[in-house]
Amino acid sequence: MNDRAAQTAALTAYARGFFHYRPPLSVADWAQSSVELSGRVTEQSGPYSLALHPYVAEVLETIRNPNVKRVSLCWGSQTAKTTSFYVMLGYVIDQKPQPILWVFPNAALCKTFSSDRWMPFCRESKVIDKHLPRNNEGGIDSDRFTLQKQEFDRCTMNLVGAGSSANVRSYPIAVLVLDEIDVIPEATRRECLDRIKGKQDFKVLQSSTPISEAGGIWQEFQEGDRRRFYVPCPHCGEMMVFRWKNDEGDLNLQWDEAAKNEDGSHDLALVARSTFYRCEGCEGKIVDTQKLRAMKAGRWIAGSKTAELGVRSYHLNSFYSPVITFGRMAVEFLKSQATVDGIRSFVNGWLAEPWRPETGGLINPDAFKQLQGDYQRGDLKGDYRIIGADVQRDHFVWIVRGFDRDGRSYLIDEGTCPSFEDFTQLIASYSISYGIIDTGYRTQEIYEQIHAARPFWFGAKGWEKMPTSYRMSKLDPFTPDQKRARSTINLLHINKNIWGQEMLKKRSGQSMNWHVYDGIGVEYIRQMLSTNLVERVNKRGKTVLEWAVEGHRQDHFWDCETYVLALSHVFGLGGAIIRDETSEPKPRPRKRPQAERPRSNFWKK
Repeated sequence: MNDRAAQTAALTAYARGFFHYRPPLSVADWAQSSVELSGRVTEQSGPYSLALHPYVAEVLETIRNPNVKRVSLCWGSQTAKTTSFYVMLGYVIDQKPQPILWVFPNAALCKTFSSDRWMPFCRESKVIDKHLPRNNEGGIDSDRFTLQKQEFDRCTMNLVGAGSSANVRSYPIAVLVLDEIDVIPEATRRECLDRIKGKQDFKVLQSSTPISEAGGIWQEFQEGDRRRFYVPCPHCGEMMVFRWKNDEGDLNLQWDEAAKNEDGSHDLALVARSTFYRCEGCEGKIVDTQKLRAMKAGRWIAGSKTAELGVRSYHLNSFYSPVITFGRMAVEFLKSQATVDGIRSFVNGWLAEPWRPETGGLINPDAFKQLQGDYQRGDLKGDYRIIGADVQRDHFVWIVRGFDRDGRSYLIDEGTCPSFEDFTQLIASYSISYGIIDTGYRTQEIYEQIHAARPFWFGAKGWEKMPTSYRMSKLDPFTPDQKRARSTINLLHINKNIWGQEMLKKRSGQSMNWHVYDGIGVEYIRQMLSTNLVERVNKRGKTVLEWAVEGHRQDHFWDCETYVLALSHVFGLGGAIIRDETSEPKPRPRKRPQAERPRSNFWKK
C-alpha cells in the first residue's frame, strides 16, 4: 500500500511538472542558447553572448514586449547595433513569424549587406537555417531565398533600397526595420511608417548614427523616452553615464600632460597608454579594466516621462563599446581635430550626437590675440607663399600667407591695390609661389588676367552646395565652345560651407597652426570676425544654420583667407586631409614663371 501510494505521488508530481506553466524564454536567453555568429558577420564570432554587451539585453526584449511599438537606436560605432537587429529579426523568424520589411539607404547597400552579412547569418545559425526554404534535394531553394526576398517557412522578409517611396508600397509589413535613417529620404521613411498605420501588432525598429538635429534618428530619440545607460562609479557608487564633457565643458577623458609636444601636436602612443575617465561626481580615476564590470551593473534609465506610450529611444556612444578603450577614444578625438570633416565624423560616429558647427559667435577681438605669432608684418615666413585676392568694383583686396610643409601657416601681409598690375611687385617682393583670385565679379576681365599670367593664378568660384569639398576644372576664356578649348586657365570650385567651417576653426585657434603677425590691424580682425554661422527658423518652422555677415560689415579678408586655405590643401600642405577621392586630380605643383614653360617641380626654389 505504501509502495502504491509512493508511486501515485510520484506520478502526480510528474504530471504536475509536465503541465506546469513555463514562462517563454527571454530574447536574450533564446539568442544565447541558439544563435551562432560567424567571422563574416561580427568580430566576436561563435555562440552569441551578452557578456561584453550587457546593455543589449533590454533592447532585445523590446521585440517580444507587446507594449513596445517603436524602438530607435541612436548608437555610436562598434556598439553591436546591427548585430542586435540580427538577433531581434531571428527571434521573429523562429518564435513569432510575421512579415518583415528591411529598408536600406540605397539598393546597392541593400544587396551588399544581404549577400555579405545577413544571408551568411541565416545559413550559419541553425535556429534560422531550419526555417530556410528547401528544394527537392534538401538544399536551400535559391529562387525563394534571394538577396531581396526571403521566403522562410512561416514568414517572408523583403529587403529594399530607399531610392523611391514606390519601393515600399507593395509589401505587407508587421515588422519594419529602417537602417541608417539619417540618409534615407524623409518621404520614403514616412511612406514606410504609413504602411503600418491601423495595425494592432507591429514593430518599428530604427537605427542610425545622427547627422543633424533637424530630423532623422536624433529627432526620433527626442520624441521617444530618451533612455541612457547608467553605470555605477567604481569609487563612489553613484550612477553615471559615460559622456564626452561635463556641465562646465571640460573633457571627462584625461591623459598625461607630457603627451603634448611644444608645437601643439601630441604623442599619440602616450595618450593611448595614459588616458582614463574621470568621474564627474568624485573625480575618481576610472580605467578600462573597470569599465566592463561597471557596465554589467548598469541599467537603462528613461529621461522623458512625456513620451508617447510604447515609443522607446536609446542613446549609446562608443565609450560603451567593449573593443574601444578610453585611450583609443582620446586618440581618435585628437586625430579628428585636423579638419571640420574629421570632427564631424567623430561627433556623429563616436559620440552618437548630431554635428553642431562652431558658429564663431563667442569669438571677440581680444581672443584674436592668441593667434598672433612672434614675427612682424612683412617678415618672410613659411617655406612657400600663396596670395589670395578678392575683386571689388574699383580695387582688389589681398592677403599673403606663408606655409610650412606640415600646413602651419603665417599671415605675412594684407591690403588693397587699385589695379591688377600692382600684384607684380607684391609677387616679386614676397617670392610668392601661386595665387588665387575671385572670379565672381568682373569675370571676363579676371579670366583674361589669369590667362596672361598662366600658370601662376587660379580662379576661385564659390558654391553654396557641392557634393565635394572642392573641384578643379579648366576653362578657355576666349572660346565659347569649351569642347574646342585650346588655351585654358585653372578654376578651383570651392564648397563655401565646408571651407567656411574650416576657417571658423582656424579663427578660433582650435587648429593651433594658423597665425597672424604681431600687431595685426583692427580692420583685418573686424572682417575676419564678421562672418558666422547663425541659427534661423526657415519657412517650414525648422531651425537651420545659415552663414551671415554681421550688420553691414565687409568680409573681403575672410574670402581671401578661405581661397588661400582651399588652394593650400589642393597642393598638399598639411596632408590635404580634406581632399575628396571624387575630386579631380590636384594640379601638379610648379614654380611660377610668367612667360617660360613651367618646371616639373612647382615648390622647387
